[in-house]
Amino acid sequence: MEDLNKNQIVLLTVLISFVTSIATGIMTVSLLQEAPVEITRNINRIVEKTIETVTPATILAPSQKEVTTVIVKEEDLVVDSINKNIKSIVRIEETDAVSGESSLYGMGLVVSKEGLIVADRKTIIANNFYKAVMSDETKLNLSPLGVDKQTNFILFKANGTIGEKPNEKNYAFVPVTLSDSDPKLGQTLISIGGDVTNAVTIGRTISLIQKDLTVGTTTTKYLANIETDLATKDLMSGSPLLNLSGDVVGMKISGDTSRSFIPVSLLKKDISTLSEPTKTETVKTQ
Repeated sequence: MEDLNKNQIVLLTVLISFVTSIATGIMTVSLLQEAPVEITRNINRIVEKTIETVTPATILAPSQKEVTTVIVKEEDLVVDSINKNIKSIVRIEETDAVSGESSLYGMGLVVSKEGLIVADRKTIIANNFYKAVMSDETKLNLSPLGVDKQTNFILFKANGTIGEKPNEKNYAFVPVTLSDSDPKLGQTLISIGGDVTNAVTIGRTISLIQKDLTVGTTTTKYLANIETDLATKDLMSGSPLLNLSGDVVGMKISGDTSRSFIPVSLLKKDISTLSEPTKTETVKTQ
């Protein structure tokens, strides 16, 4: 040993440790093979627990994000879309001032928290009475706005519950969400109709009808109608057209073909026109 330098001593020590480790391993395996089953089982459990303890958990790098996949069924989106709008859909009744008989004017949509309701424009008779039947069966007096304007739709203003003075009771109006974009071909659409109770029909956009608009020397195209394949049984004047997000993308008017809807872009334009100041209109309440 005295003739060995430092490096040789280190290498010799490593070699002896290596040989000793191999010999120890061989002896351990031999002993385990000869040991009773219960002892080897306990040793294996200790080893497994030790490995679980020292194995580090998976750590995501700062740039990595854990992604969770959530599957949403179309039927769930349909239900959510309907529930989102159910409190905003009203039925408008018209009562003849002479006979006192009432009839369904059409469906309407609440478009503001102040009680503005948009509906298909039909003939408004000055002395007749109009009322809205809300989703909770509350009945509200209505006054038509913008009767003298040339639009596809008309606005009504709620003035109070039936049997009370106008504005005596504050009703919590829930306005719809008007979509910022028109539907695309093939897109799933939902409409709600029914004379007395809500009836749902589901379909798709099958055609987008465009027309020319000429202003001066400039001609541009605009979306005039949304053609769908919706079942027509329960569709009626004022039926809303919804997308799967629950936004209104169109509305039914009586002059259109049975499966055609006026797009939300034109509906918004009419609401803006009807909301502008106009001459004073007579408010009739019961």
